[in-house]
Amino acid sequence: MLSEEAEAWLALNASQLSSAVQRLLVDNLGSAQAVLAAREEDVQELPGVNRLHLERLATARRRTDLSQLRNLCLEHGVHLVSYQDAEYPERLVEVEQAPPLLFVQGDLARDDARAVALVGTRKASPYGQKTARKLASDLARRGFTIVSGMAPGIDAEAHEGALETGGRTLAVMATGADVTYPSSHRDLRRRIAESGAVLTEMPFGSGASRYAFPVRNRIISGLSMGVVVVEAPRESGALITATHALEQGREVFAVPGSIDSPLSSGGHQLLKEGAHLVEVAEDIVEGLGMSLQAAPRRDRRPVAELSRDEQLVYDALGTEPLRVDQLVDSTDLETAMVNATLMLLEVKGLARRFAGGTYLRLQ
Repeated sequence: MLSEEAEAWLALNASQLSSAVQRLLVDNLGSAQAVLAAREEDVQELPGVNRLHLERLATARRRTDLSQLRNLCLEHGVHLVSYQDAEYPERLVEVEQAPPLLFVQGDLARDDARAVALVGTRKASPYGQKTARKLASDLARRGFTIVSGMAPGIDAEAHEGALETGGRTLAVMATGADVTYPSSHRDLRRRIAESGAVLTEMPFGSGASRYAFPVRNRIISGLSMGVVVVEAPRESGALITATHALEQGREVFAVPGSIDSPLSSGGHQLLKEGAHLVEVAEDIVEGLGMSLQAAPRRDRRPVAELSRDEQLVYDALGTEPLRVDQLVDSTDLETAMVNATLMLLEVKGLARRFAGGTYLRLQ
């Protein structure tokens, strides 16, 4: 059941007003409901509002079929997250052109602030595919959320690398939430939503367009601490993502390749311009060192204050995900006690649970 505010956001999202104008209106009037309820003369007085904006807002009030949009949300398992909601990604909200509304399938998590984007060409070489999957897998094992765009090639390999490790991954689509592009990635989309989230700013019914992809890329970089260009020619959209990352104050990384391969020319150009060179996942972690210290983190109880059982389980955890039975063997605690202790460590931000029931130490 959608709240009245969520329904107002649906109407505002369907208005064809730009993200910047939608946010301007809500910033000034307080909520999406207030925007739709405002008198035309009150809206017209706001700085930056013109006649076209008023016409589109009026059309949205009259013609938006909220019943149909509610049904689409239900049918596709989508919930709405506005920039005013606590669930909205805390890194993305910092971005100047952040989308005011996200359609989310799956769940966003606070730990997603510790995210790295892996991007690159759709026509990836075997080298690029292998590298993307391995980097994503190694980063996911270290507790990073992997962000990409669910396209064929590097994107898909990045998502798969996170999934095979039981890690979290976010896919940012350039279509509406009712459209899967490419259609061959329906199963990948389902698995991403089960282990993370699929999200988009585009209204329902929006198909793939050349315009939407570069616009979408600012969200990929905005969600992330840094962007890794794994393999991309000079004209690749991945370089647009890298440009967004620089504008947003994110770190940019690139994987070197053969000097004879056009698929590596974009990454080599970024390296010439000062991007961090990546050979292994540790290069990314080191490159994010200062950012990691500054990343928003939940309050944590000092390790020295843990109970005996908490300390035993915490010490048994490592940088590789472990199953509960492995922790039982290494601590000599009962299974029920290990499970209860892991829950406490999660609450304290000292451990993280992955799909498949494995756990990783975070501090």
